[in-house]
Amino acid sequence: MAARGDKGNGNGEEQIVETLADVFRCFICMEKLVDAHLCPHCSKLCCYACIRRWLTEQRSQCPHCRASLHLHELVNCRWVEEVTQQIETMQQTNSACQRDSYRDRCPSHQEKLSVYCWTCRRCICHQCALWGGTHSGHTFKPLEEVYDQHVTQIRDEISQLRRRLLELISLFQDVERNVESVRAAKDERVREIRNAVELMISRLDSALKAKLLTLMGQKNSLTQETEQLEHLLQEVEHKLHTSTRSELITRSGELMQMIHQIRKKPMASFVTAPVPADFHSEIVPSYDSSTFPLSNFTQLQHAAAPVYSSPLHVHGLCWRLKVYPDGNGVVRGNYLSVFLELSAGLPETTKYEYRVEMLHQVSRDPSKNIVREFASDFEVGECWGYNRFFRLDLLASEGYLNPENDTLILRFQVRPPTFYQRCRDQQWYINQLISMQNQHVVQINDLKEVGQYVIM
Repeated sequence: MAARGDKGNGNGEEQIVETLADVFRCFICMEKLVDAHLCPHCSKLCCYACIRRWLTEQRSQCPHCRASLHLHELVNCRWVEEVTQQIETMQQTNSACQRDSYRDRCPSHQEKLSVYCWTCRRCICHQCALWGGTHSGHTFKPLEEVYDQHVTQIRDEISQLRRRLLELISLFQDVERNVESVRAAKDERVREIRNAVELMISRLDSALKAKLLTLMGQKNSLTQETEQLEHLLQEVEHKLHTSTRSELITRSGELMQMIHQIRKKPMASFVTAPVPADFHSEIVPSYDSSTFPLSNFTQLQHAAAPVYSSPLHVHGLCWRLKVYPDGNGVVRGNYLSVFLELSAGLPETTKYEYRVEMLHQVSRDPSKNIVREFASDFEVGECWGYNRFFRLDLLASEGYLNPENDTLILRFQVRPPTFYQRCRDQQWYINQLISMQNQHVVQINDLKEVGQYVIM
């Protein structure tokens, strides 16, 4: 009976809510009130858009009570919006309660579940508890009490989850801030690099201007002297062609004196030192180089064994050329093979730029030198270079092998790509020297202790 009474009360509440919903509905469109206004004669509520359209398109009277009515007489009811929202909330609550009430029923007796069997861990109705027979001697608790306990536990867990969520959100925000700081740091480095490069370019421009000013001064001096000489030549040529014999004889002394004034200036006064076409780079370091003359080249060819240059030591790194005078592998007998070897250095693989140059010995003209350059990743003991460096049959005819002393001259150059890498190599070398120094100190102290023991 209690369950039926609850159901009846629920239906009564539902009817009241529906009645209120009908009251707060536009009597023109019969829909939910929007911008509710009230007729001052019959107190009927309607949408402002509906009554305005009626009064302007139909007639100036209330469509419900037929009383004369104008727009300015309507009463604006702002409170209606709050009431309609409350009615909607009540309707939604009633619908949810109906669904819960329909689901929370005993499948055997169709009664509302109101008892919790603690022994069976099940929700049952009061008939199952009293008359069913299957729960005799069991422990019962009110369902609402057990429900509240479960809700409390779940809410505690939810609060823990929310705290976890807040912690995760905080960590996510930390990561986001870290991302922004990393990006900002990168942008700052880029800005610094750009500013530094602009200053370097400015200094290079200043150096170029200084060199060009020197060259322009030399050029202007030579131009003035050239123009003066050309003017004199034109004047002398003009006198030769326009003067009579007697006039030429008379003025020959003057012409000879003018020519002598020009010729007495020594040519050495016009010869100036060339301005070197070199500019210092503040980003890319210069090459470290070494020359490797291969004497008795023909004998080395017949030996067909690799030849090594003297080592080039740079900041703890040891470089040397490895040359096959008669070629290496499949090109043996046809090509000179030249390789650069890192025989000592950092334990990890590192990129270096290198150049191998074969000097032209006939003209001594650097533009005729054979130059091969590249960049490779070097490990200690690894070689990089050129299997087909130059054809053997052209060495002498092209002027690279000196037939008089049977000598071939090679020059190799190597450098790290940036000053940053050079500083890293230097720091590694310093650490190596410090480690060796510490070992020597330990050895000296050990020897001192041994000496003291022997004396005692």
